Amino acid sequence: MSASGTPERRTGLSFRLGAIPVLMPWSSLLGIGLIAFLWLGSFDVVSTSSTETALLAITFAVLFYATILGHELAHAWVARLVGYPVHSITLWALGGFTAYERRTSSALRDGVIAASGPIASVLIGVVAKWVSESPAVTDVRIGTVLWALGVSNVLLGIFNALPGLPLDGGNVLKCVVWAITGDEHRGTVVAAWAGRVVALLVFVALLWPDLSAGRTPDVTSIVFGGMISAYLFSGANQTLKTARISRRVPGLTARGLAQRAVVVPADVPLAEALRQVEVARAAGIVVVDASGRPAAVAQEAAVAAVPLERRPWVPVSSVSAALDPRAELPAGLAGMELLQAMQAFPAAHYLVVEPGGGLVGVLSTSDVEAALSGAG
Repeated sequence: MSASGTPERRTGLSFRLGAIPVLMPWSSLLGIGLIAFLWLGSFDVVSTSSTETALLAITFAVLFYATILGHELAHAWVARLVGYPVHSITLWALGGFTAYERRTSSALRDGVIAASGPIASVLIGVVAKWVSESPAVTDVRIGTVLWALGVSNVLLGIFNALPGLPLDGGNVLKCVVWAITGDEHRGTVVAAWAGRVVALLVFVALLWPDLSAGRTPDVTSIVFGGMISAYLFSGANQTLKTARISRRVPGLTARGLAQRAVVVPADVPLAEALRQVEVARAAGIVVVDASGRPAAVAQEAAVAAVPLERRPWVPVSSVSAALDPRAELPAGLAGMELLQAMQAFPAAHYLVVEPGGGLVGVLSTSDVEAALSGAG
């Protein structure tokens, strides 16, 4: 699979292929073990002992992960071909993804990048199966491993081409809808809902041979089918959530999210500061130092914890949190520029100021998160 953006940091093994970091979280080792276990029976007929059977299965599983890397390298190569920097490739228990930086908004480019992975898997599978049947392969064990690589990669390519996110076929479907409607968000939502349907159909399909024959599916089939379906359904749900958040980003403005605040000296009693808030119909309190520079912001929870009878005697500075001078945002910031400015200097609160330096209000990170989640 492919994904625009930068992957989160993970622990595990890592190496580089040219300029591309390849990451293997420890979960990928579990994936190798799972693949070896699922294909163990395919090598029993060509080995002379259980130890040899296990070694053949493990060899196949390691080589299969190498072909998954080939799948991801196809994504990376095409992404670079269309001008997108590639950040990394990650291999995990149920596959992998390629993280790249999308420089332009293009349904065609994204669709071609997505399609390259399944195409590469099918080509790898066809070549492996062809070599396994070649007269040059005289060892039946080698031939069986190559045959298994051929079949597994063709199945991987077909599976990844299914039209539902988070699969590559889902990304292709998204790009098709995007190209037709001109709306990337709509394409994402359609492909994510298709991914939910695909997740359920995959589970049924894996159990269908037994069900149609009147047999009870074995535990391995149920567990494996459940894992694959849960992964697909979870990925589709996460995509929908991300799409909803992305839809709200353009509507974010520093001016619109900032809460009006009153400005008071540090030694002003809390009761007086709250009186000024009520008169000004404000929602926050900015505390300034002796030079008049904003130095702190009153914390709502700390203010609420002070009993009414004590508020005339408690200085507002005692219920305030220090404000870093760098936590200042121009009132005109909006959308992704606003989020990038906040990411450049993370803080709980920011002062929102006019170009001339006048205070607009206080912007809370929690308010931005609520606006993105739809809770605001």
